[in-house]
Amino acid sequence: MPLRNAIDMHARQRPDALAFDISGTRLTYGALRDRITRLHGALAALPTRDRPQVSLPADARLFAVCVGNHPAAAPLLTTALATPHSVALLDPHWPDALQQAMLARLSADILFCLSSQSALIDAATRLNIPAIPVDTGAFDAFLAAPTPIPWTQPADTFLVGFTSGTTSRPKAFARARQSWRASLDASRAAFALTEHSHTFAPGPLAHGISLYAMAETLDLGAAFHAVTRFDLASAQRALRETRRIVAVPTLLGALAHGDPLDHIAEITTAGAKLDTALLDKARHYFPRARVHEYYGASELGFVSVNTHGPHSSSAPAHSVGHPFPHVSLSIRQNGREVPQGHPGTIFVRGDLAIDGYLWGGHNSGFRREGPWATVGDVGRLNTDGSLSLLGREGGMVITSGHNVYPQEIETALAQVPGLSGAVVLGHAHPTRGQEVVALVQGTTPLDEIRARLALHLPRYKLPRRFYRVAHWPLTSSGKPDRAALQSWLDLGDDRLVSLAA
Repeated sequence: MPLRNAIDMHARQRPDALAFDISGTRLTYGALRDRITRLHGALAALPTRDRPQVSLPADARLFAVCVGNHPAAAPLLTTALATPHSVALLDPHWPDALQQAMLARLSADILFCLSSQSALIDAATRLNIPAIPVDTGAFDAFLAAPTPIPWTQPADTFLVGFTSGTTSRPKAFARARQSWRASLDASRAAFALTEHSHTFAPGPLAHGISLYAMAETLDLGAAFHAVTRFDLASAQRALRETRRIVAVPTLLGALAHGDPLDHIAEITTAGAKLDTALLDKARHYFPRARVHEYYGASELGFVSVNTHGPHSSSAPAHSVGHPFPHVSLSIRQNGREVPQGHPGTIFVRGDLAIDGYLWGGHNSGFRREGPWATVGDVGRLNTDGSLSLLGREGGMVITSGHNVYPQEIETALAQVPGLSGAVVLGHAHPTRGQEVVALVQGTTPLDEIRARLALHLPRYKLPRRFYRVAHWPLTSSGKPDRAALQSWLDLGDDRLVSLAA
């Protein structure tokens, strides 16, 4: 059922049921539907603008949102899910100049922001785009009388998303409603979701993993919990009211603190491979939870999933699991499928991928070959049908004539007891071309790290140098910032502590 219908049904049948709690600001399904109908009426009354990039129905508008996890994000984002309008999600962590450039490129009909974002508001004024600060009375004043919501069409755009943040110019894409409709049907089964799957997503709503978790929760009629800014005390209050966690590994590790919580039933995580130490930690602090670790991409949707129970997993620990429901995989080189066990570019066939970028996609990893799509990740299919990630096209390290994929080494390092994280990079070498370098967190002695790696990797794939990192530099989505780490390595930054041989 379309999300429009689901939200309307929940509001009619259980108007007093909790839909949202963002740091204590709560909204019932009845109040949410009222707010959506009032937003719809106000948006529909706006004059239309020329938008060459995004095609919308005549009664729909494109509204830009740059409010982070402010409670007003709840009705705004739900309006894009349940009405013909479309939202463009600007990341509040982007530099001011980047926010302004994206707003100008989008030609949005209206901007919802915070009163503190004066540079963005000034840019909107110059562009003749109305700017509504949601943390002032202007937001309530903008709302219209409740207006009936028309039907939404499967092929219509509901989201303009971006695939990167602070280190490069973002690539914009449009996502059609039918792609998330298919995703919601598949993830409900894959993640064992029910109407009792009250969900806490501690990450930014501007990022796909949290935004999608919100859509999943509303589709079920459960309650979605978030925090305006992450801190452990606020997170623990939210955890007391939920049965499910959706978080990238770094935030999942931060939540695994204090007394074990027996009432958490399901955990969904993505964005980076779970290392053994973090999985063991999650199993200890959430002893009854199944951990659904999925691999996917903004452009592709879900690709594969590995579900970890208290004592076993649905696929080998070194893999990212088996293909997601209704998804087919093909490992290819030069347009041809390679034999099982051989490395190649991962192609995906299903209903979840985008058609292409609106802009910024030149020379990017995303491309299509007929019904198949890829973002340029490299992997191999194992004998049990599971998928292992090896790296990214162009990210391969060539050392002494050998092709080495960093992800394969990072996966092996994730199995070393005592290590809580690892990033593998290439570094220029006068005779080898490049040498493989491992950056690790943890207290495991170097001799043990090398001995453990030698059990799984050929000699030419073993890192030549190791450095210990006290704290990862992180991207805005909570992943280790590989570009910053590469710069540290190239410049000999003293935040990298060499491990002696």
